[in-house]
Amino acid sequence: MVRKLGKNGIADEFQIEGPSSGDESISLEDLPGDLAGVSISLRYYRKQAECFSKWGTNDLRKFSALIDKLRNHNAGTLAGSKLCSAHKGPPAQAKFALPDSLSPDLTLYELRVDQSNKARIHGVLWGETFFLVWLDRNHAVFPE
Repeated sequence: MVRKLGKNGIADEFQIEGPSSGDESISLEDLPGDLAGVSISLRYYRKQAECFSKWGTNDLRKFSALIDKLRNHNAGTLAGSKLCSAHKGPPAQAKFALPDSLSPDLTLYELRVDQSNKARIHGVLWGETFFLVWLDRNHAVFPE
């Protein structure tokens, strides 16, 4: 597989080599609906802040539902939606420290896992990828 990098270093075209079909190029715009939209990456995930093992079955179902909702957004529509808001300052607790591998100049975002409770995830939106940094089941990053 060969990928062509587009804006912000994100792959926007893939070349797939297959024995029966020859070489084909696929644009991200041509992907099936279940593969389109914003995706979540765990590349910078910090389990020290909170681990998925602390989330119950219902929380994980809502997290899966959030993934489905993200497929209906691109970076622009997500940033302007009720699901997403930019951080307005540093987190309340030291355990939510930014990984050294991420620039402090990046904008961090909060995504609402469930509109009816406190569950959130926090991270960086880069291209069409949300890089999840912290889980926040009890809204501890920015307590109300």
